[in-house]
Amino acid sequence: MTYETLNVRRDGRILHVDFNNPPLNLMNIQMVGELFDLSASLAFDQDTAVVVFGSANPEFFIAHFDLSDLLRSMSDPAVPQSRYDDINVLQALTTAWQILPQVKIGVVDGICRGGGLEFLLAMDMRFATPESRFCFPEVSGGILPAGGGTTRLAMQIGPARAREVILSSRDFTGEEAAAYGIVNSVLSREELKTYTNTLARDVARRPAGTIAAIAEVFKGMSGAAVEAQFAGFTGENAALRKLLEAPAAREFLVKMAAMQNVEHERDLPATIAAVQERQ
Repeated sequence: MTYETLNVRRDGRILHVDFNNPPLNLMNIQMVGELFDLSASLAFDQDTAVVVFGSANPEFFIAHFDLSDLLRSMSDPAVPQSRYDDINVLQALTTAWQILPQVKIGVVDGICRGGGLEFLLAMDMRFATPESRFCFPEVSGGILPAGGGTTRLAMQIGPARAREVILSSRDFTGEEAAAYGIVNSVLSREELKTYTNTLARDVARRPAGTIAAIAEVFKGMSGAAVEAQFAGFTGENAALRKLLEAPAAREFLVKMAAMQNVEHERDLPATIAAVQERQ
């Protein structure tokens, strides 16, 4: 499998996927299409037990969704859209990965914001370093996380903490993310690689039927949550459409799209605050 924005390599029953879209590892339309293609190839793949997501970029896991592509998707009919009116493309993508039979592990050492965090929340397990930073910056620009992030975050860490993460629009450290339940645990860079590689190999050695049985137990436990999740997705999508009707929100996205570079993205909350002060 060869992709433009993903580095894919196999190690036995483990598939390693590193995001590679320099300089910022922005999630864009190209990456979304490639992630859909990869998920489709895994749907009936009995040889792959584990998928480990990392980054080829030492600074950015995924900076966020490319705002230029977001703006283009709102006006260009040539941009692929979801086949469902109530579910947008990013919600469909994260759900496609969530329901795959393989165990998905996210390994973050760097910045993970916006659409990147939404994708991470669809993983089965998530690990990070103390240097990692997590953020939903959308509210500071007048919109909301609408790729499944608002819904999944509330379901996974509770509404109170989810409100804090989303409404503060600040960077959360790796330690904070672990304390809040956004990631399983935080480990040093050396420990992170060793632990997650060992974990992936251990999971890959487990009988496929046992892994599937555990997944079915969890699915049975969360049956009612599935309906709640899709109700949340519908609410996210409707809210995003309404919020984007405001000229100020679109104007802000246009300004921020022009500032997508390493200098501004290293401290995105500060960049957004500076832009708003000048308005």
